Amino acid sequence: MEKKTPILPGTNSKPLDPRMDALQYEIMQETAQALGRIGRRLEEALAALKRHDETPGSNQDRDELVQEAADRAFALFIQRDYLGLRTDHHLTSTYDIPREVMLRVGVMKKAEKT
Repeated sequence: MEKKTPILPGTNSKPLDPRMDALQYEIMQETAQALGRIGRRLEEALAALKRHDETPGSNQDRDELVQEAADRAFALFIQRDYLGLRTDHHLTSTYDIPREVMLRVGVMKKAEKT
């Protein structure tokens, strides 16, 4: 019986048939690109929050910027967890995520009544 390797080495992601190397490579490539896109969106949200804090009299709602950054961090954590990448502790320092943003990760804003 052939040993199957995981999609992402070092994770518990579902294994693919070793004979499907090209497909496995494409899946790994798309996975890496998706994580990169999610990471960039988080960086953009954190940069917007930082710009707001550095700009006196900014016209943006700071609370919304904090929530946007928290939502994007949450998306990154969920995606990594889904892929079996269970160690997220370094992400707060890698992305320099402020404590106030981390406190809102996973907290959903109530829908506004119309």
